[in-house]
Amino acid sequence: MSERVLGQCRRTWRRLGVPRVDIADMTAELAADLEAAERDGRDPQSYVGGDPAAFARAWASERGLVPVRALVGRVTLAAVLGGLPAGLAGLFVAYGLESATLVDATGGQADRDLSPWLFVAGYTLCAVFAWAGMVGGASAVLRFHGDAARRATVRALVWALPAAGLVAASVTIGLAARYGFPLGIRYFLAESLGPAAFLALVVAVVRWKVVGRRRGRPATDPWPAEN
Repeated sequence: MSERVLGQCRRTWRRLGVPRVDIADMTAELAADLEAAERDGRDPQSYVGGDPAAFARAWASERGLVPVRALVGRVTLAAVLGGLPAGLAGLFVAYGLESATLVDATGGQADRDLSPWLFVAGYTLCAVFAWAGMVGGASAVLRFHGDAARRATVRALVWALPAAGLVAASVTIGLAARYGFPLGIRYFLAESLGPAAFLALVVAVVRWKVVGRRRGRPATDPWPAEN
């Protein structure tokens, strides 16, 4: 049981980026504490509060050993993947409904005039879900790494992404209108990958700025062990 607890703590410390020397020191100290606890008849799992990962995170944070790492690539990838489902839904609204050609109940095709409000509602709903997905994805990967700047990063993305999304949508629609809303795989890729790349860049820049402000401050544990 002690080895299992020690292994979970070591994995947590490595994930948090704790220096190897400090991991070795804390592992030896914790091993001695667990041996003493077992001699007293105490279960190692109960000694760490039933959650070795939370115990390890809190202990490393109390000692100021959790560094603020950039993690720009991981945060950006997680944000893009988090917003991908809603983004694909938005492309369906743009290229599926906008064609105004729907399949009727008999299997044939019927041209119908669709209300502009349907497009507005669809775009808005997809944008909200994409925003939530991107923020949630970035938050999840930072939580996994026990990042001390997670909350600051999430707050910054909450405000930056809507503005960036509005800029990306405006530029995309403006260019499409300039060329008469052309169809084809090249235009489809340009109108989908362009905004995605721009939003990814915004996420990366936001993360860099947050990390730049946070570096040099003492690391604190944003999630207490009891959570």
